[in-house]
Amino acid sequence: MSLPRQVHAELLDTLAPDDPRAIGSRSDLHRINRLMATQSLIRGPLDKILHGSNAIRLVELGAGDGQTLLQLARHHARRWPQVNLELLDVQPVVNAQTLADYRALGWNVEVIRADAFDWLAQPASGAVPVIIANLFVHHFEGERLRALLNGIAARASAFLCCEPRRSRLALTFSRLLGVIGCNEVTRHDAVVSVHAGFSAQELSALWPQPSAWSLREAPAGLFSHRFQALAKHV
Repeated sequence: MSLPRQVHAELLDTLAPDDPRAIGSRSDLHRINRLMATQSLIRGPLDKILHGSNAIRLVELGAGDGQTLLQLARHHARRWPQVNLELLDVQPVVNAQTLADYRALGWNVEVIRADAFDWLAQPASGAVPVIIANLFVHHFEGERLRALLNGIAARASAFLCCEPRRSRLALTFSRLLGVIGCNEVTRHDAVVSVHAGFSAQELSALWPQPSAWSLREAPAGLFSHRFQALAKHV
């Protein structure tokens, strides 16, 4: 029997960025992303989207501290030249060293403090971006989720996200994170995230004008769910 989707507030979203529990949880998330092989799950499809482009505008929604994408940049800076990166978050925690590391790779980087819905509602300007998200889309449900996907489709040439998979295996794993030293915030949020995750073709079913896009949605790795939308006119 499949797990019903349930979206509840995550503790990390309620804490001040400088709260020690939040700092610890962000560190935990780096380890969880490594265990989930998030970088490799994003790297392949993103490389197919970006490779060969002369100039790239890349926007990450819910970018947090910017570290996940930085690891990809280190592997692919030569293959992805002239990247203009925008790291967007309502509470960005990107430090000066991370910005310096991006710029050392030749990337232009800007941190944007904004709500994703407000940013998506602004009139489009500049190059049409490729938008990505990691562990962000599962925070929304119902009309908010539909509005998010509509906004992304109206602004992007391509969209790629990696989210929790809503499965019993992922739920079991989420309840064992104390074994690797994750704090109470991470342990709570991991279980909540799995219940709010995705399965089957749930995002594809909500994507607007699907005939104008090439959509791919499937389980990825052991615990993740990956969705990709590429505009057919690109």
